[in-house]
Amino acid sequence: MPSDAQTATAGDRAAMSSEPVKLTERHEILPGSPLPALNTPGGNAYAARSLRDKRMETFAIVCSGTVLPRSDVVSTFANVDNPTAMRLLDWGVIDWQADRVRRYCLVFERPLGKRLMNAITDSVEPMPEEHLTRQVVQPVVALLRELSGRGLVHGAIRPTNMYYRDLTSGALMVGEAVSTPPGYGQPLIMETVERGMTSPSARGTGAVADDLYSLGVSLLILLLGRNPVASVDDDTLLQAKIERGSFPALVGQMRLPLGIGEVIRGLMVDDPKQRWTLNDLDLWLSGRRLSPKQPQIPRRAARPIEFQGSEYWHCRTLSRALARHPAAATQVIESGELDKWLRRSMADELRGDAVANAIQTAGSGKGGPMAERLVSRVCMALDPQAPIRYRGKSYLLDGIAAAMAEAFLRGESPQTVAEVVSNQLPMFWVNVQTDFRPEFVPLVHSFDQWRTFLERTAPGLGIERALYEMNPTMPCVSPLVFGQYPLTPADVLRALEWAASGGERGKEPVDRHIAAFLAARHKRTEEVLYSQLSPSIDPLRRTIAMLTILSEVQARTGAGTLPHLCAWMVALLDPAFRRFHSRPHQEEVRRMAESAAHGGRLADLLKIVDDPEALRRDKAEFEAAQIAYRESEGEIEKLRDLIADREGIIEGTGRQVAAVVSSLVSTVLVAGIILFYAM
Repeated sequence: MPSDAQTATAGDRAAMSSEPVKLTERHEILPGSPLPALNTPGGNAYAARSLRDKRMETFAIVCSGTVLPRSDVVSTFANVDNPTAMRLLDWGVIDWQADRVRRYCLVFERPLGKRLMNAITDSVEPMPEEHLTRQVVQPVVALLRELSGRGLVHGAIRPTNMYYRDLTSGALMVGEAVSTPPGYGQPLIMETVERGMTSPSARGTGAVADDLYSLGVSLLILLLGRNPVASVDDDTLLQAKIERGSFPALVGQMRLPLGIGEVIRGLMVDDPKQRWTLNDLDLWLSGRRLSPKQPQIPRRAARPIEFQGSEYWHCRTLSRALARHPAAATQVIESGELDKWLRRSMADELRGDAVANAIQTAGSGKGGPMAERLVSRVCMALDPQAPIRYRGKSYLLDGIAAAMAEAFLRGESPQTVAEVVSNQLPMFWVNVQTDFRPEFVPLVHSFDQWRTFLERTAPGLGIERALYEMNPTMPCVSPLVFGQYPLTPADVLRALEWAASGGERGKEPVDRHIAAFLAARHKRTEEVLYSQLSPSIDPLRRTIAMLTILSEVQARTGAGTLPHLCAWMVALLDPAFRRFHSRPHQEEVRRMAESAAHGGRLADLLKIVDDPEALRRDKAEFEAAQIAYRESEGEIEKLRDLIADREGIIEGTGRQVAAVVSSLVSTVLVAGIILFYAM
């Protein structure tokens, strides 16, 4: 943000906020022209215009900054060539004067028609089966096949994210999917049971099977023209999905048309292995009728177990209840009642052994209440497909990183997420899975590395380092630079330069977040330098370490000149100046440092204040001065001793005077005798 915006009046800011904001050199965003009809869970929509193609209709999503956009896959989404996709045209960080911060922004092709539904609870005209097939199933299947071929998951298939491309053709446009993590904005009805159990930001990337499930629910809603469970709260709906299956829970006793009903049933099968695939849909579209797949009924106990005044017949529903009441669950677990129910009423020895192992290993954690660790592991053993549940939060394995990011972006405590990693709950979740998948291997390795960072608290490590290692697209959230949304080490330096220029500088330009961000993103810098940033380290060593780190980043990233940041460092370098022994030399070095600061090169400043040759020369001169001083001191001491012996001085002086006088008298007498005889 320009520094003059800091002193702008409210009226000035209002005028500035309505000025077009340029994104790269291709688009302008118009803050004064909001488009609420195109708002998304990731941010608000504004009109935009192309600077190259004046005929193109575009709009922008200015991200809210409370969750991470999918900036790691934006370029891949932009390359998707499918008429059903809302084309992503441009992206990047912009100066957003309305909030006096920088925001991540995405520019899309603008639909000219309306949304199919404005809210998931709305009622609309039911869509005939033929129209559903032609206008929704065919284009969405083609889009999902295109995305799948590029290794992408959409994660936002729902009627409220579908538009008519124009006002006449009825062609469908599926809305954007990159302003939030996959599934973040999905209502519970649109998600599978497992993802519905999970906190929105922690649902992970997902798979094409999840998109197909969402497509099935969307077809049901559009066919009926309404949400069939709009009056049911999320908790009750999720319980019904678990106990009865998704299709019976949503459809109930309604009779659906045979053709499209077959598709909806196939797409809403809860077991992803039995759910219809893209190939199944292609076969159906080509006229082939497939045998309906019956939902698997979960194993039911011979007798229920009572917990918190309710009876539970299934492991999955019991697991969900235990996670909600860890204190009461601990009593049921430790009393042996749960083990007895599993082995006798459920006749499930394998699950009983898994629960016993969960109880045995629960004490190995390093953080959080013991009861929470115990209940979390037991719940995973009872329901392996469910997310990791811990202290009221739920996480799928590949969604833990996004949950950590959301906590920091929202200014909330990340302690719960950190404890999930520290207690090795992801590893336990992998161990209880009946179907091991290859993608678990790199994830487990990553979690081990992140746990190592969490266990070490030195600068450049700790929870901050884990955050940036877990989320490669995470901006630096240091209070010093967060408003500038810095995504790279060079961005951090420019943000520090901005902070220094506006008088908003902190005590030091490198805090724990900046140290961790640079350590994660700029791995060329030696890790030992970050250990010198500890508050317990001598201020001189800490300041030199900061200057060294920042100068290396500037030199290797081409961040440009940074005169204000250099001046900030000069203000901290007084201990470096004072280590020169010569006061004139101190003043000379200080003047040289201040002059170098104007040039904006941190490396030049470092050479001046940490010049080994200058320090060696200063040390040699100081040692020589010390020797001369000691010699002078010796001479002075001798004189003091001599002056202190008054009798000796008088006697010695008298002798010298007598000798001189006698010598003079003798000389006069001899001279007189010689003159006498000469006459």
